[in-house]
Amino acid sequence: MLEHLNKSPLVPVLRKIRFEDSSFIVKALIEGGVSTVEITMETERASEIIRKTVDEFGSHALVGAGTVLTIEDCSRAIDAGAQFVVAPVLNEQVVTYAVEQGIPVIPGVYSPSEMMRAYDLGATAVKLFPAASVGPGFVKDVQGPLAHIPIMVTGGIDLANARSYIEAGAIAVGAGSALLKKSYIFNKDWTALTKESEKWMKELMN
Repeated sequence: MLEHLNKSPLVPVLRKIRFEDSSFIVKALIEGGVSTVEITMETERASEIIRKTVDEFGSHALVGAGTVLTIEDCSRAIDAGAQFVVAPVLNEQVVTYAVEQGIPVIPGVYSPSEMMRAYDLGATAVKLFPAASVGPGFVKDVQGPLAHIPIMVTGGIDLANARSYIEAGAIAVGAGSALLKKSYIFNKDWTALTKESEKWMKELMN
């Protein structure tokens, strides 16, 4: 998974999307160059969306589950076919469970100590959240002593600042409403979403 993120560092976070829109959203993102998507578990029918997305687009993108807060969330996500799990917090039981199931897990952290603890438990990478409150300088600073720990950033990431986190050493950025704009989803403007995805990918990959 780390190799995959290094090649394609944008992770769209699909939160509370409608089941009926899910295929159109993922297709638009993939057409824009995206090859990883995260579907949050508090989304209505999340397990069904994950399963459907894996079935339809699994050959084009890695499909993961986000906002995995409990072992029950983690189990449901894995049963639905999630290929990785992401959490906003460091729940040691969730990390251990995912590792035991052989599923890449990226727990949320906010300090160097949490980063080290998560990595010691077997986390594939850590998610700095909310990243915007500490900025890319924090990522650069912790890369000194903790360069062996891959960092993904989410929370307050937009097109204007996303690249600065990659340049600071993050392997990936998670993007929510700044990428999946409400107007695109409400108006079912999938072409606009594809173009927005292309902008993000160009910014991150140049």
